[in-house]
Amino acid sequence: MDLTRHLRFFTSVADTRHFGDAARELGMTQPPLSQGIRRLEERLGVRLFDRDPRGVRLTAEGQLLLPAARELLRLEADLLDLATHLVVPSQVRLGVAGDLDERIDDVVGALAARGRSVTPTVAGSVELVDLLRDGLLDVAVVRHPGVVDGLAAGPVLVLPTRLDSRSHHPATTLGDLPVAVPPRHHQPPAHDQLVDALRRAGHDGRVVEAADVGQRRALTAAGVATRLTPIPAGTTDGQAFPPLRLRIVMPHEAHRRPEIEHADVAAELERALTP
Repeated sequence: MDLTRHLRFFTSVADTRHFGDAARELGMTQPPLSQGIRRLEERLGVRLFDRDPRGVRLTAEGQLLLPAARELLRLEADLLDLATHLVVPSQVRLGVAGDLDERIDDVVGALAARGRSVTPTVAGSVELVDLLRDGLLDVAVVRHPGVVDGLAAGPVLVLPTRLDSRSHHPATTLGDLPVAVPPRHHQPPAHDQLVDALRRAGHDGRVVEAADVGQRRALTAAGVATRLTPIPAGTTDGQAFPPLRLRIVMPHEAHRRPEIEHADVAAELERALTP
């Protein structure tokens, strides 16, 4: 779990003494906040809050842990502030979901071709969202659906896909082979949605999880799995394969670095991903 993020949940509820007010302050909805507090309590092994008709109050354990939680968050803020001063000011810190496979070149190249200096990070969508929340990325292209509370998210982009044609056992339809995909923990809702879509398309829903795109290519080339890859913008494919759904996500305006043109960067990325 992201401990510092859950400690922010803890301190916000402690300050407001109200889950709804704390959720609004954090820019999220109440259910994931309540779930986050429960996960933190499980991690720490103590109950932090009691609820009664008068509202929310700290337990004795919560009162003892609150000062330490505030100190950890202060140290995190100091660390991020120091790191910010080490970043090249105009460099776009770009996050890209590894699910994009060959389209990663299009995404990064779209910014470089416009003369922008880019520092790319390729990772799972959950990790990229956490990096955005921590102020370590300026913008990211992530899988949809997924939890993006506290961030500004653009429209859902739908990319058609096709079966990888480099296998020594070529196929034009989804058959009995499992599909090589990124690990479920990279974006659980999107993973589950893909499995459901595979079943609706006539596949049995079996997948092989591999974090590295090279490993997914190798599994496909060996004929032990197939692979769905996004096709280049502006091209078509005759088969109806489950598409790849994405969103361009960035911090809310108050938390953006002023030297980065976030809206322009997002527009350039969207043009690179859609016809």
